[in-house]
Amino acid sequence: MSYSYDEITGFEQELKLLVQKLAALRTALIIKTDEAEKFKLEYEIRQLESREIALKKNLSEAYDLGSDIGKNRLRGKIKTLKISEPMGRVHLVNCNRTEVRDRFEEGFDHRQNMGAHNHFYFLSACPTQLPPSLGERMVYELLADWLEEGPDAVYCRLDPKNHDRVKIEKLPFGYSAEKSKELFREFCTRWFGWEQNRDFSEAITANQLPKARNKYSILPFYLRKNDWKPFFAEYFDWIAEQLAKRPKDGPVLMIFIVLYHEGLHRECDEKSEAILQSVDFLCQKHPNAGHFYPLEPVLISDLRDWFNDLGEQNNARLQPVLDTLAEGLPEEELQQLKQSKKFNMDRVELVQELVFELYNQ
Repeated sequence: MSYSYDEITGFEQELKLLVQKLAALRTALIIKTDEAEKFKLEYEIRQLESREIALKKNLSEAYDLGSDIGKNRLRGKIKTLKISEPMGRVHLVNCNRTEVRDRFEEGFDHRQNMGAHNHFYFLSACPTQLPPSLGERMVYELLADWLEEGPDAVYCRLDPKNHDRVKIEKLPFGYSAEKSKELFREFCTRWFGWEQNRDFSEAITANQLPKARNKYSILPFYLRKNDWKPFFAEYFDWIAEQLAKRPKDGPVLMIFIVLYHEGLHRECDEKSEAILQSVDFLCQKHPNAGHFYPLEPVLISDLRDWFNDLGEQNNARLQPVLDTLAEGLPEEELQQLKQSKKFNMDRVELVQELVFELYNQ
């Protein structure tokens, strides 16, 4: 359902008056002693409560940040901010995650020192925490900025339909280990632009990867928990074994594998636990592999810090943006916000994306 600005304003005003009236009626009900009068008040309260539920439902739909109306409401609040610092693609993904980022930096440095020319990074999280964004942040912030080598040192495919962000592919994964290996060989032929009849092992040994000035080549994948199969360890061992044949004078190949687990930040079921343990074992077996989890929701204070770093230091101007971001949250996320003062990362990235669009026009 789509509502006009005037309709939304009307809902808000009606709800405000209704809440005030309900409070007054509930107070009156407490002091009433006449049963007939109490019955009449109780009936009126029930009627108003029904209307309150309907209004909140309408406003929840109107506040939906996935809708044009919801986004325009948030844009209006964002336009009042004083953003003075330049924004790049890294600002789409660089809110929070500092602890995990530091772990990645340490692991990356360790693998570089040990001479690893293939790095594997597993990111396990609920889709609402946007684990691909963490990998993307590592590419932008740690490789381009931390190594001070500039973006041209990194090869990765970008999605022109999504602010030229890093493009993530589904991990080739079939009904068996052998079928998965076949799919991986086919994927590499397409991804790296090899000739169709080129032997896979020969192409790997010849180091035919995009050079990117002989620095880094990024290959990001994702896999959902429900797609996981028991032979994954065998399949991964084979991938690591094949890529180990690459000469070390070529680019460092960094493979990110995002593993989606619904609700992992809330609870870990038996299947997720088994998968996490399996990946941990693989990372112990392969010193050039690392596993990053869990990814937790984002503190409101971290989002406020993100805005502060961009130049908006006035929290009075920021508060309406944060309030609008909280509007229309599902009940579970609303309780999380009230109890823990946290937003899921998918909510945070909505506002980051709108800020990026507005201040890069």
